[in-house]
Amino acid sequence: MIRKSLCFLLLALWATHTAEAQTVGVVMSGGGAKGLYHIGVLQALEENGIPVDYVSGTSMGSIIAAMYAAGYSPAEMRAIVASGQVKEWVSGRIDPNKYMAYYRQVGSNPAFLSLRIDVESPSGKRLRVPRNLISSTQIDMALTELFAPATAAADGDFDRLMVSFLCVASDLNHRGPVVLREGDLSEAVRSSMSIPLVFKPMVKDSMLLYDGGIYDNFPWKPLDEDFRPDLIVGSICTEGNTPPSEESNIMDQAFMLAMHDTDYTLPEERSVTIRRAVGVNMLDFDQAEAIMNAGYEDAVAAMPQLLEKVAERRDSAYYAGRREAFRAKCPPLVFDDYKLEGLKRAQREYIRDFVQVDRRTPGILRPMGFEELKDNLLEVLAGGDFTMDFPTVRYDSVRERYSFEAKFGTRPNFKIILGGNISSTAFNQAYIGINYKNIGRVAQQLGADLYLGPIYTWGAIGGRTDFYAWKPIFLDYSYNFAVRNFRHGYFGNVTKVRNAQQVKNSESFFSTGVGMPLTHRSLLTLRANAGHVNYRYDSDVLFADDTDHSRFSFFGLRAGVARNTLDKFLYPRRGSELHLSAIYVAGRDKYQPYDAKDFISRETRQWFGGRFSWDKFFDVPGVSWFSFGLNVDAVWTNHPRFRTESATLMSMPDYAPVPHARMIYMPDFRGKRFAAWGLMPTFDLLPNCFFRTGFYTMFREKRDFNPLKNPDERWHYIAEASLVYHTPIGPVSLALTKYDLKNWRNMYLTFNFGYAIFAPKGTFY
Repeated sequence: MIRKSLCFLLLALWATHTAEAQTVGVVMSGGGAKGLYHIGVLQALEENGIPVDYVSGTSMGSIIAAMYAAGYSPAEMRAIVASGQVKEWVSGRIDPNKYMAYYRQVGSNPAFLSLRIDVESPSGKRLRVPRNLISSTQIDMALTELFAPATAAADGDFDRLMVSFLCVASDLNHRGPVVLREGDLSEAVRSSMSIPLVFKPMVKDSMLLYDGGIYDNFPWKPLDEDFRPDLIVGSICTEGNTPPSEESNIMDQAFMLAMHDTDYTLPEERSVTIRRAVGVNMLDFDQAEAIMNAGYEDAVAAMPQLLEKVAERRDSAYYAGRREAFRAKCPPLVFDDYKLEGLKRAQREYIRDFVQVDRRTPGILRPMGFEELKDNLLEVLAGGDFTMDFPTVRYDSVRERYSFEAKFGTRPNFKIILGGNISSTAFNQAYIGINYKNIGRVAQQLGADLYLGPIYTWGAIGGRTDFYAWKPIFLDYSYNFAVRNFRHGYFGNVTKVRNAQQVKNSESFFSTGVGMPLTHRSLLTLRANAGHVNYRYDSDVLFADDTDHSRFSFFGLRAGVARNTLDKFLYPRRGSELHLSAIYVAGRDKYQPYDAKDFISRETRQWFGGRFSWDKFFDVPGVSWFSFGLNVDAVWTNHPRFRTESATLMSMPDYAPVPHARMIYMPDFRGKRFAAWGLMPTFDLLPNCFFRTGFYTMFREKRDFNPLKNPDERWHYIAEASLVYHTPIGPVSLALTKYDLKNWRNMYLTFNFGYAIFAPKGTFY
């Protein structure tokens, strides 16, 4: 009788243990952007009090699982994704407008494509084939920030994280999966998500580690074998073992062809599967919110089944307390030891200067927070001259500081650039540029740019030197030339009315300047120019068989302050740009009428001037699809009269707030003193696509001469409506531009693809 009672008691205890399911493991599949699905699943589990004791994942699933194990809540993960950070991480692009100091960005080119050649390598190795499609630098740094403190808190043991964690990578040297349960958490996750062809693989011991989804895209068996949870919750965001279709993009196809079949079938008696074949490609992070919501909805739908198998519940205070307790163990991410390897000594010193590891404390490696270190490193890398492998971060419990170690490489130092502007008007341009850069203790670059077009041709040849003194300083020097021939060509005038004086001017000059940053996005420059400008214009004689000719040989000085936070060089949507400058110009004005063989007069001219221009784009709170821009431009000079009225007018500053206004010669929008302003409402239609309207007005000083023999009016207007789409290689735009508003004259319709780049003027304005 006693024996029967004991057996019954044991059976009852076993049944109770089974019903209560004391431990729960969550397994998350890979799938790129589809893996954001797991965030919604975790959110639903916590909201319903389901305990999570173990997590495992591969590829994107490993990132989500590791973040959860490191103490990030589903709400925090949602916020990170919603901010656009994840999309930025996997883009492979280091945005120069965000990370590169403005003083290093002075000058732009209309590049469509570029080719780098290593002229210092043997002839057979000068062209380097890319090893991967996307640079991993952004995500490498992101993973370091996310997981280095957790690694330090757990001392490299993934069982000591807030929740026990494992992930799976694929070893292509030994042709099989690798289970990772210890070491650097960020390194393990990075190994698990190294999609073939897309990201560079990780090397560990004798293993070459790629995306874990190749051999096991749903690592429930390693979780079951290592942790033996009472209940396994499977979160699956892919269709499973299916071949790629003709509709799959190239990255999806490459990955699916590399994948082996995976077992997605969990033990039925102690599991719940939450599954949906999320219909996006691997890098489509624009659908992040919908993907996360799908995971949440599916988990809520499966909740009755889950609640039947899990008797024990946890409230929100439990989850918050667990996270707080683990985070209290995570030391703040502060560095005081930096090892920059893989370069020549002079190159390492160059990087050390720009990263500022000891610039402020000579001879002593100064403490630096992660955000500052990341920004400084990405600023160096944004220039495209260096590469950086996955960094190694270690915590020293004695110093209570981290060390940072990374291997750098150089990219080919000779670059050929092709680009231009394709227009429905005569303002077509082809561009070719060459650039050679040598980085030692200083950075030295030499280059040439040539822009060829039927009405506008210009070019420059010169160089630039960047070095550190008490702060970064650059010195540049160049020879510049430009020819603007507005006497012939179609500019998109839909009214077929001749409305602008047709002129031609050319200039050539030498320029040298020195500059230094004031802040990250502002700089101070001092510049000296010397050369001459030629103006050719219609003679006052009605039947003249040639044009009058004025030449101004000059020397000029300019001091300027600039600040730029625009998100785009042309047709920006956010940010601001400010320029403040003062100039002095002196020179000799020479005049040659149409019927003379030489200049008949030579007179000295000089003037001072100042200019303030500001463009600012404002977002409207609560209205994500609408913004408006503000344009302000003001000029004051004591610009003198030249020998002729036409030459005087052509040499004056002009107001050109829209691209088309710089393509044509509009005399009414020139003056030695004027104030102008404009408003630019913008309506977002699609990502990178918007509709912009603009209305601009100019008030200028009334001229004491009248070369056009028309009444001189002081107020002038420009209105424009434009449809813009930013492609990866340049903007596409369709613009309708109207000058002045009295009638339907002066209306232009233009289509442009690419960048219309305009030469700097020798006389500055």
